[in-house]
Amino acid sequence: MTKPTLLLIHPAQDKDRLGSRRRRQTSMPKLNLPLLAAYADNRFEVRIVDETVDDIDFDCEADLVGITVLTQLAKRAYEVAEMFRERGAKIVMGGFHVNFFPDEAELHADAIVVGEADTVWNELLDDFLAGKIKKRYKADIPHDLKGLPRPRLDLMRRSAYSTANVIETARGCPHRCAYCAVTLFWGHKFRFRPIAEVIDEVRAMPPGDIVFVDDNIIGSPKRAKELFKAMIPLKRSWYSQADMKLANDPELLELCAASGCKWLFMGIESINAANLKEVSKSRVNAVEKYEKSIGAIKDAGINIFGSFIFGLDHDDTSVFANTVDFCVDNRLPGANFYILTPLPFTKLFDEMEKEGRIIHKDWSRYDMNHVVFQPKLMSPDELMQGYLSAYRSFYSWRSIAKRVLRPQKNLTHLLAFNAGRNRNYRHFKEGCLM
Repeated sequence: MTKPTLLLIHPAQDKDRLGSRRRRQTSMPKLNLPLLAAYADNRFEVRIVDETVDDIDFDCEADLVGITVLTQLAKRAYEVAEMFRERGAKIVMGGFHVNFFPDEAELHADAIVVGEADTVWNELLDDFLAGKIKKRYKADIPHDLKGLPRPRLDLMRRSAYSTANVIETARGCPHRCAYCAVTLFWGHKFRFRPIAEVIDEVRAMPPGDIVFVDDNIIGSPKRAKELFKAMIPLKRSWYSQADMKLANDPELLELCAASGCKWLFMGIESINAANLKEVSKSRVNAVEKYEKSIGAIKDAGINIFGSFIFGLDHDDTSVFANTVDFCVDNRLPGANFYILTPLPFTKLFDEMEKEGRIIHKDWSRYDMNHVVFQPKLMSPDELMQGYLSAYRSFYSWRSIAKRVLRPQKNLTHLLAFNAGRNRNYRHFKEGCLM
């Protein structure tokens, strides 16, 4: 008997699939679709399409099409859904945007999943096979993360990603940053996978660097120490996200480095203490400790990839040059800059809407690369132009020389990464202005 085909799709933003250059490679795959594929076991023929790097074949065989929806991808997700519905496929949607706008999503799908799919996905698949799929599946209880199936990363085109070995060890976050939607979906408490299950999954991964996709790998220092101790014998290099508190615990920092950590993405966000206080980030980030904390982490052999937000209420047009100077002075090997984006249902969005500062609700522009609100101390155009100038300045050859060009491990890798960002500026700008 022929198995039905389950097609899982991650839609792409316009800037990745349109413009002068079609994107064909990105940093790493999203983990949600490979995990959902694993639940389908032997009941379906499963395929995954990440439209960020691959085109969608709308004429392919597909009985059930699952589409994950982020707010900035909602418009494209609905387009994809309608094209497959016209061809007779059943559509199921889930993800952040569906969780917050279920009534909107239901207009474009035969079924939607509200909340984490783990606890209801098998029920949905069984209902589909029985011909009685329901309109809405709501996950009322978060998964305890024990016994998660091994994600079907083998269904992804590995050559499309800089690092294809991705793994999740925890969900949730106790912080309540005003701009963040993560806790609204995953919850305000950490949930941890059993360390033994994490280590078994790491052992089974192909050679190459590993990315732990946790929002904060050191969120629970005690648990992080246990994980790092278990990682040391495996001798694998890995990357993840963490906060500056890592520098305050010498034992944690030492174990983090010893376990193979090479890069940490860190939400530094702002060099203005008033900004951090206003968005409830000052409990995590202390501006007066930045230089010392960055130095300690770098001295341990860990590279920091800084993350910065422009457009906070205490930012004027001086913030762009000042932030780049900070990055250069502290020799950050890499950084991402973002435009403050008030995502729906966050505290930030509610406050800005009440103040009449939301410019529009074209969700496709809510991607941290476009200005969708009225800044307090500059115009929207000044924010956009300053944002572009910061990227260009940070990845200029002069900045690269100051930050990177000195005797150190992985010098070739660091130079190649920064040179790639330098060459990519034209396409980055094009995407921001689309």
